[in-house]
Amino acid sequence: MADKDQDERYARFIRPGEDNPDLGVFMDAVVEDGKGWLEAQKQYATLAGSEKLGRLSGTLLVAVVSALFVGAVLFMGSIALAIWLGRVIGDMALGFLAVAGIFLLLTIIFYLIWRHILRDRITLSIINAAYEKD
Repeated sequence: MADKDQDERYARFIRPGEDNPDLGVFMDAVVEDGKGWLEAQKQYATLAGSEKLGRLSGTLLVAVVSALFVGAVLFMGSIALAIWLGRVIGDMALGFLAVAGIFLLLTIIFYLIWRHILRDRITLSIINAAYEKD
């Protein structure tokens, strides 16, 4: 029985018409198996990369559309605020100038927060998201 199991185990390494395994046939089989493994790894890497790219594209699309809508809301709100402030002050130009000053103040506050707090947190979250395993 042991001889039968051994014969079945090495059957693919035996040349037709011979009884014993051949080292050349064995090496050819190893090379073919290695090529198959490399091809499978290449296909897996392509699939994994495509999946990450697809997720990134979907996330980017949502972010861009959301940013456009938020930008439109801010734009319309800014114009409405400028017109209202202009009517309260009595001069439309001063209303628009006041809104510009508010935006300048918000930009400075954001820059200070960004420099000291947010930049490292956002960078770390992007790195973690890139290497996250599902």
